[in-house]
Amino acid sequence: MRRTRPSSIALLLASTLLPGCVHDVHEIGPVGPPSPDRPGAIRVLVFGDFGASTLPQWLAARAIHGESTHRPFDLAIELGDDLYPCGPDPGRPGARGCRFAADDATVEAGGALPDDPRFQGENEAALGGLRARDGGPLPIYLALGNHDVGWGGGKCAVPGLADDQASRLRACLTVAHRAPAWSLPARHYVVDRGPLRLVVVDTNVVVSDYGGFTLEEELAFVHEATAPCGTERICFLAGHHPPAAVHGYRVGPGPSPFRVRMARLLGAAQGPVRGFLAGHVHALEHLSLGTLEVFVSGSTAMGGYQRFRVRQPPEALPRFATTAWGFAILEVDAQGYRVRFVDVSGEALHCCEAAATGPCRPVECPG
Repeated sequence: MRRTRPSSIALLLASTLLPGCVHDVHEIGPVGPPSPDRPGAIRVLVFGDFGASTLPQWLAARAIHGESTHRPFDLAIELGDDLYPCGPDPGRPGARGCRFAADDATVEAGGALPDDPRFQGENEAALGGLRARDGGPLPIYLALGNHDVGWGGGKCAVPGLADDQASRLRACLTVAHRAPAWSLPARHYVVDRGPLRLVVVDTNVVVSDYGGFTLEEELAFVHEATAPCGTERICFLAGHHPPAAVHGYRVGPGPSPFRVRMARLLGAAQGPVRGFLAGHVHALEHLSLGTLEVFVSGSTAMGGYQRFRVRQPPEALPRFATTAWGFAILEVDAQGYRVRFVDVSGEALHCCEAAATGPCRPVECPG
């Protein structure tokens, strides 16, 4: 372990608002010198678990706006749990008219659906006014998280609907929603920008099939979507649940069904996938899982103070982990890619660089 330090904003909050709560930053292993800046790279804002109007969300959004003003992004990817705690309200008049098309990914065109004000109040308002590098509104693409579909019923149960029906309806309403700060064209889809391809997946089916959606459908999608991946097309999977993380959750002995199903999802790729962008774990993390680099950016609205007790899977190699609130920045060009993790004060906590092939090596963050 190379260093452990609290971020500057955490020290401020600890001394004023949150006595006794300090975020640590753990960077493991050697760190090399950075290469020169490459201003022509595609810049992607990467963040997740944003869908609640909280102090951490406000701080993260302020830092995002500050970074965007300094160096605008080309697009953003929001990695699920976009609307806490249960997703959109299926009880609003007309909501039950939402239907998925035959592909089980896009929503049928036609009938007007109700506008749930919680999309704006709990998510979009904090991101309003973000501009892309070309001067237009910043395209913000999203993935489905477990909270977006009201996973497991319980407090998310809907009178008159079975849990599976309610989850499918919530997924439909989330995909159907359209706004300047909300683009979710399908349950799974592809975004291409220059040499970058984002393959956005619904990782809820990796946990288990739900709402009539199956892992087999996701495998077929990933297989087809990754066919062009290679040295000229740098591909990342993007979804809510990470294939590797360090966290404080309890884990039973032996391979879990999730690990087995996630391995199948990763194995479905035709071409090489360089990394996996995920949220779910309320932290900022970089791990290496074999040849796959895993970047967890789930510490915004629901950022917490969990302890890093468990590494899953055990063979994953942690490079960096912190509970500091913040986000990640992915930059991609024909030479490779870079990732930078930033806290809510704007301080860069961890950076790595990758060539056209090979791992993302930790480097000192440029000043």
